[in-house]
Amino acid sequence: MRKTCAFLLVAAFAAFGCGHLELSSEGNPLRVLTGQVDLGDSAPLPQDASVTVRVIDASATGMPPEVLGSQTIQNPGATPVAFRVEYRAEDEVLRRGLNIEARVSFGGKVQYYNLNRYVVTLGNASDSHRVTVTRAGR
Repeated sequence: MRKTCAFLLVAAFAAFGCGHLELSSEGNPLRVLTGQVDLGDSAPLPQDASVTVRVIDASATGMPPEVLGSQTIQNPGATPVAFRVEYRAEDEVLRRGLNIEARVSFGGKVQYYNLNRYVVTLGNASDSHRVTVTRAGR
């Protein structure tokens, strides 16, 4: 009788998932960030223009911050400029938050960059992001 009760107790725990330990990661760490870089003007950019968007982990130790992924678009034409950055980040890293950094260069120097902080988190990682850049020197 005692063995039957012990067996039933173990079977009940197994049936209801008690005692089960999940060792796999929570989500797929291979991610894609999409969105647009907006200059606030739809005028075409010069032919030598390039737009660079990077996903940065500013919480990583050391300087400069760790770049998890980037895309550079040569001669993007008119704005806003669509981007797609592939990067790798575990759920735990996204819970802390990652930064989006955008730069528009032409004439041999950075002409626009984002002053405001744009953060990617676990809650908005799959959303499209609109990053507004400001003219350098303003």
